Amino acid sequence: MKNFLHYFSVFVLSVIICSSCANQLPPEGGKDDTDPPVFTYIFPRPNSTGIKGNKIIIKFNEYVDRRSFEESFFISPLPAKGFKFEWSGKEVEIVFDDNFERDRTYVIIIGKDLRDVRGGNNLSEPVAFAFSTGNKLDMGNISGKVFSDNYDRVKVLLYHIKDTSDFFPDPSVKIPGYVTQVTADGNYSFTNLPDGKFRLYAVTDEDRNNVYDPGIDNVALLPDDPVLTGDSISVSGLNFALNLPDTDIRSVDFLNNLKPDSAGYVFTNFSNDNNLITPFHRFYFYFENKFPDKRSIVENFHLTDTASGKIYTPVFNWVSDSLLEVFSSEPFEYNSDISVGFNVSPSEKYRESFKVYESEKFGKISGKILNEVSGTPVILKLYNLTDRGIIYTSVISDTSAFTIGNIIEGKYMLFAFRDENLEGSFDPGIVFPFKAPERFLIYDKDFEIKGNSSIENIILDF
Repeated sequence: MKNFLHYFSVFVLSVIICSSCANQLPPEGGKDDTDPPVFTYIFPRPNSTGIKGNKIIIKFNEYVDRRSFEESFFISPLPAKGFKFEWSGKEVEIVFDDNFERDRTYVIIIGKDLRDVRGGNNLSEPVAFAFSTGNKLDMGNISGKVFSDNYDRVKVLLYHIKDTSDFFPDPSVKIPGYVTQVTADGNYSFTNLPDGKFRLYAVTDEDRNNVYDPGIDNVALLPDDPVLTGDSISVSGLNFALNLPDTDIRSVDFLNNLKPDSAGYVFTNFSNDNNLITPFHRFYFYFENKFPDKRSIVENFHLTDTASGKIYTPVFNWVSDSLLEVFSSEPFEYNSDISVGFNVSPSEKYRESFKVYESEKFGKISGKILNEVSGTPVILKLYNLTDRGIIYTSVISDTSAFTIGNIIEGKYMLFAFRDENLEGSFDPGIVFPFKAPERFLIYDKDFEIKGNSSIENIILDF
């Protein structure tokens, strides 16, 4: 969520623009409606204090889809008793079964699923405002970013305990006190929080019930629980690794992205139309609805440089009976032409040629790791954001300096974690009973790698 002051400024501007036409219906016909609904009136007034009663009133400049509003509305902290929605034209009253609690700051969030009736236009970003029943607003803030391949239903759930010796509840059962949607680029922010200890979860809330549903929702955890006190009321940079661009070669999505050869016998991972590959390319061969003769494929497989005649030794990994991974035991030469071939069956043969990129297409990055722990390796993973099949991995131990070379041109994201369990893969933790993930970080900006260039002095501070 963007900074609250930004949203409040947008709200005030909207009131000024729309106050003169708030009671007008949209004309029949005319241009298509492409604008999202605008808030023309909010009670209690954002940032107001000393509020009493049990009612919130919101007016819009046009008719909104009532169900979308009711599903997008959230108040934090959640009142002990329920509330109901009472509609009248373009106005809705949210009436609570009991009065607001005394000396309490409430935050209202209307998510981006809210849409208008005429054009079906959604809010571009969630909208939030706060008010207090006491004489001041709580001013705590927690913010960060969720890294995912899709943000449509991603929410951040936040649980609060005043006594830091208490235990947090199970997020699959207990609705959190605070919920927010992420912005279009994954940012989130909680404002007007009280003092205390907090636990956060990033989830893909598939059924929009504001809890974590195991087996349905994806979830990501943080290695630490932030604490807000009078001396420290703002914590930023709490980033989640919800969906890293890892390639799960066993997934349906991976198989669906493989392309058939000219004969339609074999599906393979062409990264581009020119069959260009890196020196470390891994080939995947999928035999759809076929039962290939594994021995015949392995025994007749060739991996050859057609110009020099050099023969590369292939390494085989049968992922399943229908999916074969093959890579060379040594890197291919730059700018070489690689021929790959094998017999699928006595009557079906696979033959294909690939071109290895020139050396001028590769760059490197280097930097330093701070606060490393002796005996605990740090694993770096550099993800190509255009071609998910390109991932560079480097294990750093007994040193704080790192270099990753032979990086093909492109845009990359850098993820790093302490391999505390020495298993070589990231441990994301357990939701409940809670087990923290391995300490990780996501570099705060993407890299644009250029050929024959180097990005230096990257600092990874754990």
